[in-house]
Amino acid sequence: MTATTARSSTELAAAFEQEARRLMEEYKIPGVTLGLLTPDGDHFVNLGVTNLENPLPITEDTIFQIGSTTKTITSLTCSVLVAQGKLDLDVPVRTYLPDFKLKDESVAATLTVRDVLTHQGGFQGDLFEETGNGDDALAKVLDILAESPQVVPLRGHWSYNNAGFYVAGRVIEVLTGKPFETAVTELIFGPLGMDHTLFFPNQVMTYRFTTGHNKIEGEMVIQRPWILPRSSAPAGGTLNSSLRDMTRYARYMMSGTLLAAVYHGAGAEGDATQPAEASPLETLNRAQLWTPQRPIGNAVNAFPGELGQIGQSWFIDQYPEATIISHGGTTHGHQSDFWVSPDRGVGFIAMTNASNGHAYNRKLSNWIKRELLSLSAPEQPDHPVSPEDLSAYEGEYLIIGMPLKISSHAEDGQLTLAIPDTTPGASGTKPAPLRFIGPDRALVTGGGDMDGTGVEFLRGKDGGVEFMRFGARLYPLESQEAAQALPLTAL
Repeated sequence: MTATTARSSTELAAAFEQEARRLMEEYKIPGVTLGLLTPDGDHFVNLGVTNLENPLPITEDTIFQIGSTTKTITSLTCSVLVAQGKLDLDVPVRTYLPDFKLKDESVAATLTVRDVLTHQGGFQGDLFEETGNGDDALAKVLDILAESPQVVPLRGHWSYNNAGFYVAGRVIEVLTGKPFETAVTELIFGPLGMDHTLFFPNQVMTYRFTTGHNKIEGEMVIQRPWILPRSSAPAGGTLNSSLRDMTRYARYMMSGTLLAAVYHGAGAEGDATQPAEASPLETLNRAQLWTPQRPIGNAVNAFPGELGQIGQSWFIDQYPEATIISHGGTTHGHQSDFWVSPDRGVGFIAMTNASNGHAYNRKLSNWIKRELLSLSAPEQPDHPVSPEDLSAYEGEYLIIGMPLKISSHAEDGQLTLAIPDTTPGASGTKPAPLRFIGPDRALVTGGGDMDGTGVEFLRGKDGGVEFMRFGARLYPLESQEAAQALPLTAL
């Protein structure tokens, strides 16, 4: 790690905006809202427009889709229910959902809320089904999950899992007796004063909001229609927020600060003469949220090639200089990133209306880590792999739940992946050449939006490659397909 020359707050803010503008031009992002949070104050930068066809300037109150950062809010809601004595994270889900079912009965009987909040269920993770806009949307999607494949054993190989959060969301509904969106708004957004954080399009459309854009053949194309299935709300499929609101959330995570210290509308039968109930957020032990639960292999939001950990839905990167907890989100045409360092009082918020926003955000995030936290990317020397050994990684890797595959091919001493382009309106595959940095570990190289993404190959008891973990998700080698129909033992 390297030290940097201290800058004044004014100099830092100016340099931050200059770097944000430079990178925006490089990545052709239509619009972005950025927050740099420091012990000396918050610096906001708003660039570009809400929509290339009907442009409006971005402000700190403009609403963006935040995607999977919602998972940390679902997790925080569970912690509030724990504080209220309504929820135990470590008892079987069936304690609260007696009819809960999965393809593997042994997993259904023992799965806990902590398991799903830490992505350890092992069942199909990317399950996005339209189950309507009614209050029963979550209940219906759990019926579909019940028929989905178990990919690895419970608490086996770690893999990012959206569907697990549907389970947590349904538990929240049952324990509160309210729809998921209502419960989260009352327990989290009200006390934090997040009045521009909304789940439903008919709410969002009454404010200034952004339209998503997909990068197709180098051009930004507006995402149509607005795709936010209600069934995916706890995982991040429907939540929208503003920079100002996400700053309130970041400040709470770092220091416990609440804008409003009481529930909105509290009091007996709505009687304003009755005392309001204090929010459990005031006294919640926030550090439990980023207590490491298990290693996850390649870190998700750290420097390329670093190893990471998962806490209670937060990704954790620990350095001598700082602890960073992070998440981010992707929806159709939107990508956002969010991290805070509670021990240093530094945070970064980035919300874009572009399908290549993560590439932009990563560059700016690394600039902040270097300039404010004195962190720098460690060297990742090449790890030579012989052509004979490269052949072990070749093959077709299945994308569970989709009729698509990631192919892996070695040529001239280099392994290259062909990644299906699932961007709406796009087709074909995107090449991802790999540079190995250790045994069974590699980074995507050669530039492009995937540059620096970590790749791992996981082996079975016989020493053969069974899975590839790319972008935090597991993809089984095609020869493993038949094994998924069989009872699973510990890996």
